[in-house]
Amino acid sequence: MAGRSVPPGRQEEDTTKDPGLKLSPVRPPGHLPSIEEARLASLGPAARRGSVLGPASSFSRRNSLAGPGVGPGGRRPSLGPVPLLGSRISFSGLPLAPVRQVAPSYRTEPAPGERWEASRLQCALEAALAARLHNACYSGMEAGPLAQELCELVRVRLREISPPRYKLVCSVVLGPRAGQGVHVVSRALWDTECDGLASAAFTNASLFAVAVVHGLYYE
Repeated sequence: MAGRSVPPGRQEEDTTKDPGLKLSPVRPPGHLPSIEEARLASLGPAARRGSVLGPASSFSRRNSLAGPGVGPGGRRPSLGPVPLLGSRISFSGLPLAPVRQVAPSYRTEPAPGERWEASRLQCALEAALAARLHNACYSGMEAGPLAQELCELVRVRLREISPPRYKLVCSVVLGPRAGQGVHVVSRALWDTECDGLASAAFTNASLFAVAVVHGLYYE
């Protein structure tokens, strides 16, 4: 009731039992707040986010997994082998194999007995064409693959008997034999002292073939 007075002792008891009011504890003069008290005062009302991500918490899952050897930025240092001083390093951090040092030969021309022999290579070229085309018949659909096959056959056969340090360039012309005349001409820039040439022609009742092989000395 509005006109009823409450005794002083009863008023203090009702005030302390009110759950909505929180009285700050009275600290004695000269008392310094503890770390827990300072953290609670800065975070305000208790919450799950504040309790986990508070400023006083420096522990995280990433730091716990990284271990004590974590470098700057939270990166784990590399565990790869430590390369020797002055060795070559790849992009992955692994040492590369040392560069192989090969002494130069200073040979600008074939050694004695290792020069191009046109007559010997021409005989081998004629034998290779005769062995493959002695029973062959010309066909427009099969002429292209047959010419490629002849080039590979000639290259393999002549590589077996050609001098070392020579590059071989093979070309084959294939066509039907119908009473026409054919002239095959080739031209190349080479060294007449070291390089060489071998050519052979083959004909039967159905087709003709002309093979030309250039041998270029490689210094």
